[in-house]
Amino acid sequence: MMNWKKSSAVLMICTSMLCNTMFLNVVAAQEITRSNMNAYDPFADDEVVVEDNLTMKERLAKIKEEERQKISGSTIDGVLPGHVYIPKGTKLKVELVNAANSKTHKKNQEVDIKIIDNLIVNGVVVIPKDTLGKAYVYEAQKAGGFGRKGVLKIAGKEIKTVNNIAVPLKKGIIGMGNTDGGAVAVAAAVSLVGGLFMKGSNIDYPAGTDFEVEVRENVDLQATQENLEEVMTSNVPHGIEIQVATN
Repeated sequence: MMNWKKSSAVLMICTSMLCNTMFLNVVAAQEITRSNMNAYDPFADDEVVVEDNLTMKERLAKIKEEERQKISGSTIDGVLPGHVYIPKGTKLKVELVNAANSKTHKKNQEVDIKIIDNLIVNGVVVIPKDTLGKAYVYEAQKAGGFGRKGVLKIAGKEIKTVNNIAVPLKKGIIGMGNTDGGAVAVAAAVSLVGGLFMKGSNIDYPAGTDFEVEVRENVDLQATQENLEEVMTSNVPHGIEIQVATN
């Protein structure tokens, strides 16, 4: 009788461990699937463009741009000869306008940011302090059972210059909550239900949390050094200008 009870207990523990393993494998598979769906990683040090993934329109645009650079003699990718530009990789200090949380925020949700200091190019302010920009939630995972900790990655998206030129951004802030790994391991070995009650914690970013983003590519400021200050004067109207004939 005692041997039967011991065998039953061992069988229950093994079954629980098997269920836990299957559950964790499913979670891992979901994470891999989500990772593969993200073709572009804003946190990667170098952006790799896979030529095979380019559409016909993108291929034609790339060929056209290469031909334009050959004709113009441009030596800086994406910048016309004689133009002032913001170099790729320029680091900008920004802060969150509103609080963000791994429990409430969702993947791809836009987040408001603002630049902390003036960006000055060749002695001229091109992005003034407190200019608003956009970031987005690259990855979000709320805390859950088995000590799963909350994850929140916010990547820079875009900010504009005084003359309304969009500056694409990358990099950002990565945060993770806490988990009690040892306690979770014990609970998971004993009971699937017990493991579900071992909660991790979410990650909170208060409003004003500062972090660093990078300029994703060279940005032509559509100005030469001679007229840069005039172009970047905030009280000069900027926008679409047309000329019409008078009656």
